[in-house]
Amino acid sequence: MEPADGGAGTSSRGGSLVEIEAGPAGRSRNAGFVVEAAGIDRPRTLMASDRPGARTVIEALLPVRRIGYAELGTAGLYDYELVVLDGPVLPEIGSRTAAALAGYVERGSGSLLVVVDSPDIGRPGDAPELERILPVELSPRSASRLPDVAMAVALDVSGSMFGDKLSLAKAVGLELVGNLKPSDVAGLLLFDEEARWLYPPAPVADLDARRSLAPLRAGGGTKLYPALAMCIAALESSGLPEKHIVVVSDGISAPADFDVLAARALASGISISAMAVGSEYDKALLTRISAGSGGRFYRVRDASEVPSLIIEDRKNISRAVFAEGRTDVVDVAGAPAGFVDAMARLGPKPDAIAWFSSRAGDPLLATRREGARSVLVYASDIHGRWGADFLARPATLTILGSLVDGLFSERPPQATLTETADGPSVSIRGDWLVEPRALLADDSGRILFDEPFERTAPLWYHAAFGALPEGRYTALVEDRGRTVARFAIHSNPGLSGIPSDSGRAAAAYRPPFWAMPRGKTAWLVAFFAFSLCSTLLLRMKR
Repeated sequence: MEPADGGAGTSSRGGSLVEIEAGPAGRSRNAGFVVEAAGIDRPRTLMASDRPGARTVIEALLPVRRIGYAELGTAGLYDYELVVLDGPVLPEIGSRTAAALAGYVERGSGSLLVVVDSPDIGRPGDAPELERILPVELSPRSASRLPDVAMAVALDVSGSMFGDKLSLAKAVGLELVGNLKPSDVAGLLLFDEEARWLYPPAPVADLDARRSLAPLRAGGGTKLYPALAMCIAALESSGLPEKHIVVVSDGISAPADFDVLAARALASGISISAMAVGSEYDKALLTRISAGSGGRFYRVRDASEVPSLIIEDRKNISRAVFAEGRTDVVDVAGAPAGFVDAMARLGPKPDAIAWFSSRAGDPLLATRREGARSVLVYASDIHGRWGADFLARPATLTILGSLVDGLFSERPPQATLTETADGPSVSIRGDWLVEPRALLADDSGRILFDEPFERTAPLWYHAAFGALPEGRYTALVEDRGRTVARFAIHSNPGLSGIPSDSGRAAAAYRPPFWAMPRGKTAWLVAFFAFSLCSTLLLRMKR
């Protein structure tokens, strides 16, 4: 068996293509298969970025494989110990990729760094699987840092609604005044069979929510459509960056074309959130209105929850705030640490550590442990546009370098990768392994195999993955909830070889004599011979 001329090359599928010529001259056959051979300098960091231009500070610290976001879903997350999302737009990542990233971190296979360098990242709820593991909330700690909003609350006061509607209306007004900015615009509309403004839309600074209210009469029916139409018409002319309507109702309303109304709101940049109250409510209608306009649906069990929930909803529907302008930075001890020219205003989670923050407490670099790995968020850019001064400071680079170095701690065991006709397998040796598991992931981040290693000898373990479709995979060794090693492999289903020990056993095997005849003819001849012998013996005995 000799390599053919040009016997090794690069396969279009990745890895190295090995071509083999086997057999005597004139009757030889060519065969090829793909092998993965990772060098010691292979990057252990994957960066997804659509930002053109200069190299990032991460690329200055580490070898990095850089890809566009269009490739993220098939980039092979499990090949890397660190994934960096540079300026992601969460709604465009997709739920499948977001779930794969969350699973990659949660099962201890790698760490994640998210760089928030613009408001385009989205708003709370755009990628819930991913947001759940972040060290920050995508909304600021205080509503005072949110963009200006024009907001209308439509409160159902019909007979089907429960509770003291006068007290609820007043509580909603007080909540709007107490939590919105003076520059925001707010209005409160009451509706049953008719709709009327209790507080017409006006700057919050001019809203008098403490004045006495006339008793509210409860109408017999509910007409939600004209109430929503009035709110939309009032907000369409607003020039504020965000426009939002909150409907508090049981949704039991006279029939109307609410889909058209929701589409009109969406086209005007107005989102509508619906809060369903009462023991009986029309969930389908309220969900259609909120989903069709980009808002949210809430189930309210107690009317007393409504005022505070309205303010919470206001935070949730807002995009992340990215404020330009010089911001002084302090380190975790409160000492001055330079400045950035713009940063996102995010809210830290209780279990997060903010290594650098603004003086007002907005986290600039925050981390959070997720099992055996870490999730980091940097709230400015890593290209030097907004934070060149901050990133150039030796103290900053020292802390950033230490944090990044701590993300890489794998101790690869001695390993042998084998592929036969039965599929690929891996054998490992490690004196520090306790309960190793074998995992196999494809390039989309799906886990295809997850089983304990079989212990074959002291310190030696083996796992066979079985037959696989042709393609590239990542084999991982997981021990005590953490990935401790990973290997790139390529499946070649056309192979017909067998392991050497199986070959030796097959060569030494001698079938019993009764198993040697394979064809029907041999058994037929044996039958007639046996019959003839039996006949002769019987005649001789006579």
